[in-house]
Amino acid sequence: ELFSHFTPSITVDQEGNPVITFGSPRTARIEPQLEEVLSAPAKLGRKGKKLVIVLDEFQQILTYGTDRVEQRLRSVIQHQKNVAYIFLRSRKHIVQEMLLEASRPLYRSATHYPHGVIDVKDWLPFIRERFLDAKKKITDDQIRSIVEFTQGHPFYTQHLCHVLWELCESDEGVADGLLARAIDILLARENHAYTLLWESLTKNQQRFLRAFALEEKPPRPFASDFLQRYRLGSPSSVQRVVQSLLERDVIDREDASFLISDRFFRLWIRRLHMS
Repeated sequence: ELFSHFTPSITVDQEGNPVITFGSPRTARIEPQLEEVLSAPAKLGRKGKKLVIVLDEFQQILTYGTDRVEQRLRSVIQHQKNVAYIFLRSRKHIVQEMLLEASRPLYRSATHYPHGVIDVKDWLPFIRERFLDAKKKITDDQIRSIVEFTQGHPFYTQHLCHVLWELCESDEGVADGLLARAIDILLARENHAYTLLWESLTKNQQRFLRAFALEEKPPRPFASDFLQRYRLGSPSSVQRVVQSLLERDVIDREDASFLISDRFFRLWIRRLHMS
């Protein structure tokens, strides 16, 4: 009813079960299909339904090599009623450029809602209950240590908890030293990838990341005392390093400072320079 350009295809999987998919031939023109997809929410909206359309990893549309999708999306969403859009992204600076640069089709078309990290007070009951569900115990101090290592980031916090959960036996608590062992396991798994990433960086980029990894809290990156303490050079040279690391998604903006995006990479750097 909504997508007439998408034709059904019936196939049989390896177990003999029928599989129905919808798609279009590779030779088909994309314009009618794009138009159909973008206009579908409005059709439902006109029927009195209220919709929220969530576009995850929104920056992916930049890979199309043209801003045609952005232009059409801007044209469509500003005339739709009963439809709200949420743009989600992991590459923050790219989407900010899409929405904040005056030359972009989607300029000022959305309000920015940074959600930040999850506070430790909210992590405490969540992690505690997940361990108790499996008859395992973890103390609040241990949870605070986990969140301190991961800086509250949801993915890295849950990833570290998962490894710790696997190491902990049922009907037992998280033993002393088990958290350090879980971190060892994670860093060992990622060591090859982190080594390749580290060796691909310039000396100035490495020096900057080392400084940030060794600081307990995000410092003021262009303050004279910070630059002198780690011999980072002039503010202008550090600005160039910051921009290059932002473009590679190695760091991310955090209020008036920056954070190393991969929290385990931060721990890996700390170990590299503190061993």
